[in-house]
Amino acid sequence: MTKNDTGTIVKLGRDAISQLRDIETRFKVIAGEDGKIDQAELQAGLGLHDAEYAARIFGLIDRDGSGTVTLWEFIDFAQILLTGSPDEKLRIVFDLHDLNGDGTIDKAELTHILDRSLNEHHLDIPPHKLDALSEAMFQKVDADGSKSITFGEFKACIDSHPALKEQMVANSATWLRLPERIERDRRRQHGRLLHNLTEGAIRLWENERPWLVLLVLYFAANAWMFRGGVLAEIQLGSDLFTQIAQGAAACLKLNGAIILIAMLRHSLTFLRRTWFGPFLPLDHAIAFHKIVGHVTFLCAVIHVGGYIGAYESIIDPDFFTRDVVYGELFKSRVGWTGLTLIGLFLVMWIFSLRFVRDKGLFDLFYITHQLYWLWFAFFLLHVPGFWMWVVGPGALYLIERGIRLVHGLKTTDLQQADALSSNVTRLRMTRPDWFHYQPGEYVFLKHPMISSFEWHPFTATSNPEETEMLELHVRGVGNWTHKLHDLAQQPVPERPAAWTRVYLDGPYGSPASDIFDSKIPVLIGAGIGVTPFASILRSILHQRQQGAASQMQRIYFIWMNRDQKAFEWFVDLMAQLEEDPATRDVIEIQVYLTGLRAELTSASLTVAMEVYHQETGRDLLTGLHAPTRLSRPDWQSVFKSIRQAHPDQAVDVFYCGPEGLSRVLLREAGRFDFGYKKENF
Repeated sequence: MTKNDTGTIVKLGRDAISQLRDIETRFKVIAGEDGKIDQAELQAGLGLHDAEYAARIFGLIDRDGSGTVTLWEFIDFAQILLTGSPDEKLRIVFDLHDLNGDGTIDKAELTHILDRSLNEHHLDIPPHKLDALSEAMFQKVDADGSKSITFGEFKACIDSHPALKEQMVANSATWLRLPERIERDRRRQHGRLLHNLTEGAIRLWENERPWLVLLVLYFAANAWMFRGGVLAEIQLGSDLFTQIAQGAAACLKLNGAIILIAMLRHSLTFLRRTWFGPFLPLDHAIAFHKIVGHVTFLCAVIHVGGYIGAYESIIDPDFFTRDVVYGELFKSRVGWTGLTLIGLFLVMWIFSLRFVRDKGLFDLFYITHQLYWLWFAFFLLHVPGFWMWVVGPGALYLIERGIRLVHGLKTTDLQQADALSSNVTRLRMTRPDWFHYQPGEYVFLKHPMISSFEWHPFTATSNPEETEMLELHVRGVGNWTHKLHDLAQQPVPERPAAWTRVYLDGPYGSPASDIFDSKIPVLIGAGIGVTPFASILRSILHQRQQGAASQMQRIYFIWMNRDQKAFEWFVDLMAQLEEDPATRDVIEIQVYLTGLRAELTSASLTVAMEVYHQETGRDLLTGLHAPTRLSRPDWQSVFKSIRQAHPDQAVDVFYCGPEGLSRVLLREAGRFDFGYKKENF
């Protein structure tokens, strides 16, 4: 045995010992004071959904059949999953299926455990599909036709899927829900911190150059304004506190004008459609608005703090008492308007923080944000010369508000409101004559029955070529969207008479609308993040059916969901894309169900679904030709295969979904020299 081999064995041994210690801790948490685990405690402790499935697993751990699991039984079982051979781990899976313990699996046993496995993973299929799934699996594994499956046959079947086997064996202990070793992971991450930061900076510059240039110019402009304000006070002989306060005041003038520019949605959409749109960081308009908002609030705090410091420095018990100084200040126009401004800004800033919207309190954010009208009014009273800064952006903003007001006076008829799975509502409404949009663009919607003043942005899921109707899919994440879903759940005759009256504002451009400029686009949607791509794919289908020319050579569409039923939103569209001669050879669809745990307990189900797909040419869950992968995508492998298929061509990734995954995609896309754009709202 070589030194390298010895080192590897020592490393694995230490890792296994560490994990066994974690398992012991986990056991004690589940067992409680009596130091033993019964079946109900195991099911709850491991987060198992199906009681029969939990009972089978409990029986495998409870070696002596006592009805309770001791620490040593728990560790003995876990040790096999951690350090056992692949055959020992597969034997556990085999025994899970062998209900009567006779050493073989018959058709009834296989069907039963597949049914329980589907239920455990919250998958729902009709009985005839379950029978077809079991039959396909049984015929595949029962190589000798003996009407029973031996361990050797079962192992041979798993061995024929090497990638799946490797994944299962590597993750064999994850189903025990071991606590994450946070400190160890932090140390490993810290060891690569410099490398990750350097690599991330390079990728960010390659993908976001216009955005970074804008940020540099923006902060340089703020520094210049601050410097100018300070120098002006130095010439007047002011103290240091006043210099700082006036430096911040100069920045407030700049930011008070800039903050409106990022909200000129019609103007930014127009720029996006021009030839120089791709060279502008228009995708980051909302992010820029947030940055300007935070900087403005910081400058306001510095401005107030500077003057407080200046006033405190002149307080004298014999002449200028604190009551006199602040009393005179708040009687003045500058004093009371300044106090009002900081109060308004504090309310707006607090309720615009992310945690407010994450808690589903969008209505509070929306209501308090309307205070900006008062803020600008009091700013003009506080600093009369501010009008010179805001007149240009303010005029454009008022024009856009006028357009929105005109549109907001015209009702649109809501034809359908359907409550779909996963708390999603599908809306189909009459498309107004004035509403002309491009695929991937979004619209603001107001439903007076839910709120008479709130407007919410949603991506159009219909294609522009459908001139009569406009379709939206709305996910329930807050009070407004949940009320909309509740309305859609009511039978049509029981809905209030005014349920069909809605208002539209838009359309507005988004990064997804740039897809038609790409030759090899990769569309990645997570959950309801599929909505902009639904409109785009429908438009591509229509254009290709009409024989329209396009520079797109290959389209990759990747859709991930945690919930099986969520695929029902657009499964008809995906089936049409697969079947239609105009698109079936151009679009490659990849579907991932990410809510399952890729481990030993789902091994037979995963293999059975692959066998079913091989036999029928259809996926068990969606009915598509594209198989549903019961795992999270390995993005490095996914992007590597795309790069190998297009070694010398530009590939662009378009993503809509959670921010956490966006950071991963940005990093991985950069490694393969892919462009990257993320949908922002």
